[in-house]
Amino acid sequence: MKLTRLPSLTLLAALAAPAAGCVIEARHDPPPPHSAGTLTVAYTIDGTIDPFLCSDFGVTDAELVIYTRRGDFVTEQYAPCDYFEISAALLPGSYTADLTLVDAVDRARSITKPLYDLEVFSDTELVVDVDFPVGSML
Repeated sequence: MKLTRLPSLTLLAALAAPAAGCVIEARHDPPPPHSAGTLTVAYTIDGTIDPFLCSDFGVTDAELVIYTRRGDFVTEQYAPCDYFEISAALLPGSYTADLTLVDAVDRARSITKPLYDLEVFSDTELVVDVDFPVGSML
């Protein structure tokens, strides 16, 4: 008889064990974060994308400084002048920015072009065109 009781007790213990430690937990996953959008500024010098104009004016980089609409600093990006394009990933929202062509020690080689009313949306690219006429070069 001891042999028949042992399997029954083992089976009962095996069935009861999961119930003793069973905890049902309801989780609410946080909402997914906002997907970033992209601000891309395509720029020209005197209406062209001639890389020789970069060196002619002593420009090594484009500097893009981005602010919230309230004026709070968001980010600063650099791209080589001869790329003629600079981009930044941003959360959806309203921004302003300043674009300046600079030299190797970050001195302005052009006037600063302010960009207003930049609306960035999730998973989209906002492209803004800017020209630096010869008269805007320092």
